[in-house]
Amino acid sequence: MEAKYFFYFLFGGSMTSLAVYLANHSKGFLAAFINTLPITSLSTFLLIYFSTGQDAVLSYARGLVIMLVPWVLYVLSVIILTPRLNIFYSLLIGLTLFVLISLLLLTRHNLIGS
Repeated sequence: MEAKYFFYFLFGGSMTSLAVYLANHSKGFLAAFINTLPITSLSTFLLIYFSTGQDAVLSYARGLVIMLVPWVLYVLSVIILTPRLNIFYSLLIGLTLFVLISLLLLTRHNLIGS
């Protein structure tokens, strides 16, 4: 295994751990801020750029914009359904919506495999 992938794993895990720690200490808004902090996408942009170049960065950025719609629907389903059902069902429904809408968008824009 290359060392850079171990670094990616540690970085991603650290961000997730920090967000969970903050959420467990009644700092949900701060945890959400950490999870949406552009540092993650910034570092991903740089790592992709240094690995494969500008075209791959632009493709990734376009993909992020397209995937924003399914992600927002996923989060909204958790917000709306958790009080009505429970966390597990709302996550399952949200994830299912995310995957189905993502596949629809990806096939419609011919992005699968590009």
